[in-house]
Amino acid sequence: FIMAEDNMQEHLNSALYGAPQTKPDERRKYMGSLRERVALCISNQELADPKRQHQVAPLLKDFHDRNYKALLNGKLDNAITGPYMKLLTDANVPFTLVANETAQTADTAPGLLIVAATAINQANITLPPLDDTQEKPKKKWF
Repeated sequence: FIMAEDNMQEHLNSALYGAPQTKPDERRKYMGSLRERVALCISNQELADPKRQHQVAPLLKDFHDRNYKALLNGKLDNAITGPYMKLLTDANVPFTLVANETAQTADTAPGLLIVAATAINQANITLPPLDDTQEKPKKKWF
């Protein structure tokens, strides 16, 4: 009889609160997705840096197949997210604006995630550091 009561309680809890989620803390950190599915994570601070757009644009062509989609932080200013929406559209990468409680506005929180439909367990999901030496114009000595 004890087994039946436990199952009934589980059934009632599912009906009241929805199905239990796996790794809720991880889902909150990655805008509803899981770390094992993330191919690329760009922080809010990186998104706000216009130099990063040029770095991200060529990377997006690798994610245009149906197995990937982008999650874009919908709580950020449109001046920040707008150019990325255009980049994603041009690269044929479907995206979703996430504006629920999983989208955070802290500088280090994810601003743009490229996620797979299933686990890919990619080791490095961050952008490489910007190489400022290429950005500076060379001094001309006349």
